[in-house]
Amino acid sequence: MGVQINRFKKNIKWKDRPLILGIFAATILLYVLLKLCEDRSFFVLSADTLLALYIILEIAAIGIAFCVFVVTYYSSSHTQGASVFIIACTFLSVTLLDMVHIFSYKGMPYFLTISLPQKATALWMVSRLVMSIGMFIASLLPSRKRIEGYPGVYIAIDIILTLLTIALVVYKSNLLSSVYLEGEGSTSFHIGFELFISALLLITAAIYHRQYIKDDKNIVYILLVAGFLIAALGEMAFTLNTVNDGAYATYNLLGYLYKLVARFLIFRGLFIINIKKPYMELSEAKKRLYNYVDDLERSVEQRTKEITRANEKIIKNLRDAKHIQMALMTTEFPKVPGMEFAAKYLPCEQIGGDFYNVFRLDEQHIGILIGDVAGHGVSAAMVNVFINQNMRFRIDYEDNKYRILTPRGVLMNLYHIYNNMSFPEEMYVVLFYGIYNTETGKLTYASAGMNTYPVIIKSNGKVSYIKLDGFPICKFGKYFKPDYETKTIDLAPGDSLVFYSDGLREIDRKRPDLFTTENIMEYLKGMEKYTAKEICQELFGAYHTLLGGNEMLDDVTILVVKTPPSKI
Repeated sequence: MGVQINRFKKNIKWKDRPLILGIFAATILLYVLLKLCEDRSFFVLSADTLLALYIILEIAAIGIAFCVFVVTYYSSSHTQGASVFIIACTFLSVTLLDMVHIFSYKGMPYFLTISLPQKATALWMVSRLVMSIGMFIASLLPSRKRIEGYPGVYIAIDIILTLLTIALVVYKSNLLSSVYLEGEGSTSFHIGFELFISALLLITAAIYHRQYIKDDKNIVYILLVAGFLIAALGEMAFTLNTVNDGAYATYNLLGYLYKLVARFLIFRGLFIINIKKPYMELSEAKKRLYNYVDDLERSVEQRTKEITRANEKIIKNLRDAKHIQMALMTTEFPKVPGMEFAAKYLPCEQIGGDFYNVFRLDEQHIGILIGDVAGHGVSAAMVNVFINQNMRFRIDYEDNKYRILTPRGVLMNLYHIYNNMSFPEEMYVVLFYGIYNTETGKLTYASAGMNTYPVIIKSNGKVSYIKLDGFPICKFGKYFKPDYETKTIDLAPGDSLVFYSDGLREIDRKRPDLFTTENIMEYLKGMEKYTAKEICQELFGAYHTLLGGNEMLDDVTILVVKTPPSKI
């Protein structure tokens, strides 16, 4: 018990004490004032005047009690809260009991039975007992507790029990003669009963004060605390009556006033908690949502600007990378009398993985290179740069001596260097490297898994292709060492070599046979008199025609080499 008192003292904050102490002080001062002036004539009211005031105050209190019932009942039907439903049943019973209590005053017309002070006092006591016990039980129930079954059934049971109680008091009023003695006023039993009711109401006020502390000082619960506190003090006013005459009936009138004020505060608190508070919380949530949306919009706008700036920076970097990559793919081919070179490159994205090059090895040897890094985009372009920087085509010695590496030697050296790098294992490169001898017309070459076949347009109009094989340049060195093979073919004067990457054939995944090697060969027939540039443009035009408005699936590279015509 001591621990609970200490906890209660701890929960009462200094800013709450003026309210509680003020109510107590004002009540005590009022009681003392009435006691000192109880013999003054202006405090003496006639029986008819008192009766009229009682009825007015009681009707107002009944109206408030019924409003509490309506508010809490419809609130509980929505939330299914047990505590709120008990409050509804409590004030429904109080409404019925107080209505019958009005007609039981001495001097009121006949209602069911003759009006007697004992009957009025008994109905009053039962009404106060029902309210104090009901509110005490409701204050103890947790807010998450829900009612079971149909609420209408409980309301019907509550009405029946209340009517049975009224009938017992009205028709068996002789059983309650001890509550009031004519000419003597309230009995000791009545006084003890009122003190018990006051104590119960004070405990209920303390429970709601604890709820006020838990709910972050929600001022709504202070209304309930003040309401039950005033109700308890009002009950004490009825213990001060000892004689039933006009002077001492003033305490009764004060008790009715306290009762009316207490019910209004209780109604106000319950109305805000059950009706107004959800709307206030909804309004607050709506404001928070609007603020959140505004903050989100500002955040999205700010983030969009940041993303746009970052995207612009990335696009600029990609454009710069594209220019660098294009610079690595020469458009200024070696000046070889009679030979023609042409190339077109179109990346699927800003930058890609295809690469090509045509360069002089010496006065009579021309290097021809074309390759494709798996995938496209930045990663493929980075590997592309690595390939261009790390391929060795000849070894230079002192005294201007040199040795041209065979195509096989170039590929073997590249495979070894590639496997010493920490590239992703899924990355690989396919390429073709050949050396054309301008004096003999021979083309020596080797393939590292090149997946397209170069097409030869013979000067006599025939079209054929070079079948390639070989192992791709990939991270497989610890498992396998490829043996690239150098092969040689003879090219006649005026022959054209057409190299291309697999992007030229990958136009529609649903139709992989749309532009096969055979189709390309068929398309190139009759172009033996075309220049290298014309062949390149025609083939590129065919690709664009077949592609239509679809998106590119891969990088496209076309390289055309036309051998010198016959000197005869």
